[in-house]
Order: sequence, then structure tokens, then C-alpha cells
Amino acid sequence: MANVFQLPANVEAERCVLGAMMISPQACAVALGSLEEDNFSDVDPRNRMIFHAMKELSFSGKPIDVNTVFDEIISLQLNKEVTAQYLGELLNLVISPDNVDDYIAMVHEQAVLRDFLLEMKSIQEEYAKGVPNIGEFIEKSNASIGLIAQKRMVKGMVSAADVANTVGVKIQQSSTSNVRGLIGIDTGFRELNALTHGWQKEDLIILAARPSVGKTALGLNFAFNAASKSKCTVAFFSLEMSSEKIMERLLASRSSVNSEKIMQGFLDQRDKVKLAAAIDEISKTRLYFDDSPDSKLGDIISKATQLKNQHPDLGLIVIDYLGRIRMSDRTSLDQRQQEVSIISGQLKQLARSLHVPVICLAQLNRDVEKTETKKPQLSNLRESGAIEQDADVCILLYREDYYTNLGISVTEKKKKFSQQEEAPKEEAPKKNQDVSEVSLIIAKNRNGKTGECKLIFQKNFSRFSDPSREFESRQAEIEAGRLQRSDE
Repeated sequence: MANVFQLPANVEAERCVLGAMMISPQACAVALGSLEEDNFSDVDPRNRMIFHAMKELSFSGKPIDVNTVFDEIISLQLNKEVTAQYLGELLNLVISPDNVDDYIAMVHEQAVLRDFLLEMKSIQEEYAKGVPNIGEFIEKSNASIGLIAQKRMVKGMVSAADVANTVGVKIQQSSTSNVRGLIGIDTGFRELNALTHGWQKEDLIILAARPSVGKTALGLNFAFNAASKSKCTVAFFSLEMSSEKIMERLLASRSSVNSEKIMQGFLDQRDKVKLAAAIDEISKTRLYFDDSPDSKLGDIISKATQLKNQHPDLGLIVIDYLGRIRMSDRTSLDQRQQEVSIISGQLKQLARSLHVPVICLAQLNRDVEKTETKKPQLSNLRESGAIEQDADVCILLYREDYYTNLGISVTEKKKKFSQQEEAPKEEAPKKNQDVSEVSLIIAKNRNGKTGECKLIFQKNFSRFSDPSREFESRQAEIEAGRLQRSDE
């Protein structure tokens, strides 16, 4: 005889909740706000009927006690199964209404477990019918199980005293843990640390730029800086480049050997020594790569969760990039905006569930090139406005030499052309084409400052670095002169 699959239930907890609801208005309000009808099992259908009657009474604004519940059951024609005797038995259960929270939690836990087991059974049945696309099947299954798991994360309200004490401990730890004032993961850059205080746990950080501005190189710099300076495990998901190509960039950055020479293999003895030292430096970090080109959102979440389980010190996740993440191979262009909204929301949820900052690279749309200054704004984020809404921090990259080869701003270039008949044409001074000044525009910072900071980008090394103090002083003088001329 085959075993009958029996779903979990705690009937006694269900009865205790219903009994407390008929005794205490406070307990009734808590239960109605915490439970749904389908949280009650099929083991004793009467419990679900009674809860249904209580909800109807609540909607009607009527009091809830043993008499009103029995009258409502009669009016709903449920009296054949629910009797006055059974309601009396519920009242006689020994439970203090003050403890109703514990019994509500028991009912809720069993309901979530039932949903989980039923979903697993449904997944098995779908598999038995045949799976034409394994990736989509796993993605769909992971998403459905994830929704059920989120139900498990329901918790009650906490007092201000508890929150204040928790924050007080955090402040105390922060004040003694880092002499540079960092309370998060080290970005590796002086001005950026001053604005963000480091990458914060549970934050979703969007790093956006036009193609070829340097966002992948900067994302890789962020990943290595976190692994080397904060001594934590870091995950780097590359949906566009292989891990070997990513490593070539990282080796160029750490060794100061031209990336072209590394790719072509034209290395002298000095280069080989520098690369050997860079390999040794990188090997000492806990930096992990995933270069699966067809990764779905569920794959990223699953692998990140697995890495967190293996390395509890996971301190940062970097994803390159948002435009490559899919939930399904069959998503149409019309559905893409909605899909991106879901993806950005799930990445924020990933950051919160793993207590890890997530940096996701993204592209800016072409509208930024229609402006006079070419400086990006939040409205230039591509594909969905939900990205801006879900992100805690939005960093937009701007590189002036991306738009001009003359080494002057677009505005100045336009002004020179308009004056070319009045003044003799002068050739602009040549600049090192491998070195660029990059502006990091902190356009959104939910828990900190917004502003702008400068970095120096050495393209042939794929390396970003802080500008020198002399450079910063000179830039401040130039800006002060510009403001004075505008006032005049």
C-alpha cells in the first residue's frame, strides 16, 4: 500500500489562536492582521470556517465574541459543521491572550512549510512532463521557491529601545574599528570613501556610464580594493567577458604592465617580474569570478547565496552588467522594462538577505549626448525608472575626453569654433591619450552625501587612482577662478 503524503499542520495552535480571538479584542486584532484563511490547514476545516466568519464580522465593524461568531456561522450556512459546542471548547483552551503571538507564529510557520512542500511537488510534476529548457525551468522554480521563502521572513515590530541599543553598539564599533572613518567596505578611493563612508551592508549600488567609458575597469578596481583592503571575500559576476580577460585587466592594473603587451605576450624580463608579483598579490585575496555568459537572475542569486554559505565574510558582490541579466530567454522588447524592474528589486532583496553591498553596472541611454555638457543625470539610466527607485546609491561616470579628442570641454570647443573667424586658429596642446580624468557623480545616496569626486583613469593599465594633492589644489584654484569670472 502506497504511503499517503500528509502535509504538516499544528491544529492545536490554530484552536488556541481562535479561542484567544474570541476572548481578547487585542489578540483578535493581532491575528486578523497576521494570518490569512489559507494559513489554517485542512486537517480540521472548521478552524478555517471560524476564521472566515471572524473576518466577515471585522469587515462589517461588528464585535467578535462567541455569540457573534456563532450567529455569523449560521448566516453563512456553516452551522452544520461548526457547532456551539466546538466554539465552547475553543474558549476553554488554556492560553493567555498575551501569548497569542507565539501561537500565530506556529500557525504561520506550518502554512509556509505546506506551501513549500506543495511547490516542490508541483516542480516535480512539471519535470515529469518534460523540460525543454533547463535554464528556464531552474529559473522559474527558483523564483517560485524564493517567493515562498520570503513569507518566512515575517517578523513583528521592535521597540525603539531595542533599535537604539543596536545602533549604539554599531556606532561604538564603528568609532573604534577604522581610523579613516569607514563604516563599510573600503572603496579604495579617498574622496569616494569620504562621500559614502565605504560600501554599506544591504545597499544596492548602481554604477552607470556610456559604453567604453570605463565602468567595467572601475567595477573590477572596486572588487579588488574590497578584497585587498577590507580583507573580505568578494564575488565578481562577469556576463560580458571571460574570467581570463577580466584577469588580464586586473594583472595590468596591479603590475603596471600595458594590457596590450599582456594580451599579445610581448613581455621583457622586467615585465615578467612585475606580473609574477601581481599574480602573487592577487592570489592572496579571496576574489571569486563567475563568467557564465547566459546567467539568469536566479543563477546569480543562487551562486551568491552559495558563496555566502561557504564564506560568511562575503563583503561585496559586483555584477557586470544589468543589461545582460535575463529572467527568461523569451523576454520581448516590450516586456524588458518590466523585467528590469523585477531584476533591480530582486538585486536589492539579495543585498538585504545576504547583508552584503551589491554593485551592479548599468548603461546610460543616448539622451545624455543630446545635452550641452554631456554630463549624465539619473534620468539617463537605461531601460527602467525602477533602477533609480530601488538603488541606495547611484554613481554616474563622466569622461570629458570620451566626447572630444582636443582635450577641452564640449562647451569650450563650441565656443572656439564660433570665434574662429575672429581669432587665429591654434592647435590644442597634446595630452597623454592613455590617461583620463573621470568624474564620479554621486547622484543618489540614500543614507549619505551626494556630490562629485575625481579619479585618474589609466586606460592602458585598466587602473583608477586618486588624483594627487597637487592636482586637487590646482583644480580648486581653477574652479574658484571660474566662479569669480562668472560673478563679474
